[in-house]
Amino acid sequence: MTRDQRPRRTRRTIVALVVAVAIHGAPVAAIDLLRSYELSRVNDGQLKVARARADQGREALPQATAQLWPNIGLNYAYGYTDQQRTFAGISDSQRYPSRNGAIQLRQPIYRKNLVAQVDQARSSVQGTEAQLDKDFQSLGVRVVGAYFDALFARDNLDLILVQRATYEAQLRAAKLGLNAGTGTRTDIDDIQSRYDLLVADEIKVRLGIASSTQQLEIFVGEKIQNLSTLNAPALRLDEYDPGKLDTWLERALMENPDMRVLRSKLDAAIASVEIAKSGHYPTLDLVAQYTESTGDSTNTLPRTDNNVGYIGMQLTVPIFAGGYVNSQVRQATAALDEAREAYDYAKDDLQLQIKKEYDTLNASIARVKALEIALVSGDQMVISTQKSVQGGVRTVLDVLIAEQQRFNTRVELARARYQILISSATLHGYVGDLNQEKVARINQVLVKAS
Repeated sequence: MTRDQRPRRTRRTIVALVVAVAIHGAPVAAIDLLRSYELSRVNDGQLKVARARADQGREALPQATAQLWPNIGLNYAYGYTDQQRTFAGISDSQRYPSRNGAIQLRQPIYRKNLVAQVDQARSSVQGTEAQLDKDFQSLGVRVVGAYFDALFARDNLDLILVQRATYEAQLRAAKLGLNAGTGTRTDIDDIQSRYDLLVADEIKVRLGIASSTQQLEIFVGEKIQNLSTLNAPALRLDEYDPGKLDTWLERALMENPDMRVLRSKLDAAIASVEIAKSGHYPTLDLVAQYTESTGDSTNTLPRTDNNVGYIGMQLTVPIFAGGYVNSQVRQATAALDEAREAYDYAKDDLQLQIKKEYDTLNASIARVKALEIALVSGDQMVISTQKSVQGGVRTVLDVLIAEQQRFNTRVELARARYQILISSATLHGYVGDLNQEKVARINQVLVKAS
């Protein structure tokens, strides 16, 4: 084994070990973006938590509404009395059952706090639904981002393998040239140095593939073998033109799930103020009651039986509570101010985030156009440099530089294309319409892996 062969075999062994450690288990399925999204809606852990939280939050409204309906209660007690009495030396005893039962109906007629509680619960449920929608939008953005991160890592590896094959061919040619007396040791060292760095990059990229694939597997809930790849000609840039920024901003202020959550909190805070103020208001209830009891005996009767029916109105008027109600009103008003400020702040922050994503999408479209032109120029530059080397005008180092520039251009072009798709999905997530239809549209630019 020669000195040059030993490092090469060692490097290949390292790469093999890294791949074996990074990828656990045998993958069992190929998948595209749409299928990833559909599976994640069923299997994603965060979404399962969100659904359970929504089921819990929806119960606030029936609980509040129930307070407006009649409240009926029944109390019943049964016992046995064993009585011993002595008077003037005369004793007697009595034994008899004792029971007491009552049934009561209370129907609120006027309770300002109960009406406000229903309004508050309704706002809370609206916030719950908005939060669940937010979780669905977030899932879509996470899945799209994870899918294209994994796909970019694979594309990056493919480009590295092509570049490595090119360096290996150049390295062989440089060694043959040195043996023939037409090359230099410097050429070999330059190529070897770049080749070694490329091997190190390959290890890093393979680890990235394992990591990004595992992240996507967590979302979809199953192992992944292959991903559908990007069909670059199918990516029509004009279809992803975001149009006017104002349109996105207007839609986001109305439909963004975060803003809807905050609006519901603001409405709930307004209802909380009304609940606190209701402490100053009287309450009026309809009360109906029927009681039946058997009590202790008397001098004339062994026991007493009472049957009483009652129906009437009960009015309660608060007069003085030591300032407790006023304090509650101040507290609720402060909470309302907090909710209003949080809403205003979130509105400004949302506009900033949308503008950043909007600019990123536009810049990515322009960048793809520029990089496609640069790649054509880079291909021509490599050919021209190779011919110049043959003519003795350029050196092998010039070829390496041209090759590296073309490689970098390809990597950046792939990154920019994926960024278009991610930014488009993120913008739709901001306006609350990143749904299956939108994901299916993005999926159309993919082709099944061979």
